[in-house]
Amino acid sequence: MTYGKPGMIHGFKCMLLSDEDGNPAPVHSIASGLDYPGVGPEHSYLNSIGRVKYQGATDAETLDAFYQLSRKEGIICALESAHAVAWAIKHGKENPGKTMLINLSGRGDKDIDYITQNFGFGD
Repeated sequence: MTYGKPGMIHGFKCMLLSDEDGNPAPVHSIASGLDYPGVGPEHSYLNSIGRVKYQGATDAETLDAFYQLSRKEGIICALESAHAVAWAIKHGKENPGKTMLINLSGRGDKDIDYITQNFGFGD
């Protein structure tokens, strides 16, 4: 949403990360569920009318948020949701005393092996 522009992928128009020729660009995210160059048409539409505001988090911020939530709250969230936690940690520091609600969808147990094998235990 941040760097994309309107394009076509898999038969639908959406915000798309693309190369100079308009083809889908190669992408990477620590969260396999976010490793896709486009977003759904509904998200694209809501963004185009200003109904939603999307924020980003780096892989490093996401991994740190995953470890923090696991250690401090005992919640093993999915890496996709850890992006929201990363943004909330940053935003919370800038807005002390404010209430924030985060939806943790998915399960982190499916990501544990990947995380520990590639990044360790976050020591």
